[in-house]
Amino acid sequence: MRVNIKNVHRERPALPWIMLVVAIISVAGLLMPLGKYQSDGEYYQISGLNLLTGTDVMAGTVHIGVSWVMWIAAVASVVLIVDSVIFKKLKPRIAGVIALVSAFVQLIMGLLLLVTMTSILADTRRAGVEYGLYIYMAISIALIVLSGACLFQNKALSVLDFMVLPGLGYVIINNYLPMIGLSLAFKDINFADGIWNSPWTGWDNFKFLFQSDDAWIITRNTLLYNIAFIVLGNIMGIIVGICLNEIFSKKLQKLFQTTILLPQLISMVIVAYIVFGFLSNEAGFVNKTILGGDGINFYGTKFYWPFILVFVNIWKSLGYNSIIYLSSAVGIDRTLYEAASIDGCSRMGAIRHITLPMLKSTVFTLVLLQVGRIFYSDFGLFYQVPMDSGTLYEVTDTIDTYVYRAMMKLNNVSMASAASAYQAVVGFVIVLTFNGIVRKVSRENAMF
Repeated sequence: MRVNIKNVHRERPALPWIMLVVAIISVAGLLMPLGKYQSDGEYYQISGLNLLTGTDVMAGTVHIGVSWVMWIAAVASVVLIVDSVIFKKLKPRIAGVIALVSAFVQLIMGLLLLVTMTSILADTRRAGVEYGLYIYMAISIALIVLSGACLFQNKALSVLDFMVLPGLGYVIINNYLPMIGLSLAFKDINFADGIWNSPWTGWDNFKFLFQSDDAWIITRNTLLYNIAFIVLGNIMGIIVGICLNEIFSKKLQKLFQTTILLPQLISMVIVAYIVFGFLSNEAGFVNKTILGGDGINFYGTKFYWPFILVFVNIWKSLGYNSIIYLSSAVGIDRTLYEAASIDGCSRMGAIRHITLPMLKSTVFTLVLLQVGRIFYSDFGLFYQVPMDSGTLYEVTDTIDTYVYRAMMKLNNVSMASAASAYQAVVGFVIVLTFNGIVRKVSRENAMF
């Protein structure tokens, strides 16, 4: 018996319809009790619909405003329903990705509601979370699983693609969820009212930051120090890496590698006390031995610290940078050096015409990664090593140390958030600019 394979009809997967039912249930979940409060000895419940429209509670004495988190969750649920209905009319990959993103948004909004429900009901008594919110989050997790299954069933995902999920989850939790904290830069934080109920101030925190001298000082210091670290650190790393590569004795090479790498493994607190042992006024090696007792107050004189900080940073990071360039130099084909030697090229000529050009891609990659952190600084270097000396703030204060002092000493969360937001935005612009320059010079070495 012959079977015409072309006439065999493959059934459409039922998963989109299951996802539609679950999405409808999630919308119905907005009617469930999500929060509760106590009034006159009795507990009352707040549904998602109340948070969507705003409501008066406690006999009209307290007003709960409209929750933008709940509105985003509601829009994500509606998008899921529409996507499930028109799933067959869209490309499987596009429909599946829309469903997956919408389900993730639902879950994230549910987590935010879980964290902020007490703040939303801040003016009520004994506010808390009700069972409806947990059901809503469970439905969101089920939708994530169903949308992933739809992508897998339609061959838009493979088993190997699921290997990125742990890393994706880490990136979302560690890199994207904290971005919600940017809202703090636009608020006047009042701990009595709570973070989310604190009044909005617009750009006032940024205006205050830029009207003071602090913005220029911390920006200048952060930028110039990092430029010096990038330029001198890579130059010294290339030189030391090439020198290590030229050592023929493997034992000596390992000895030098270990010796150079040791400072990288030392805590910055220990480094600070080593520097203090050299520069101390009373018993420092420099003052008592080299200068013969004619002491210099290093911890009270700003002139010396740009050189001290650059030297300490290069000394500590030299081992790491040199080993990266050494590993790249070791990978160069040795036949190139043999051919150069036959043609009468000297060792310096071989380094100039073979080693350095072959290290170009490594230099571009490392510099681009370091430029990505150009508006961030080593907190230990700029806080621990100068011993937090107030006299030296003009040459040692960076964005990171400024944020720390604003948080811990001035207790100004809003100002610290404004400085961090400024740091992130300007750093992002610099990365885009530098990557564009690299792409013009050497397109294959650009990150994107």
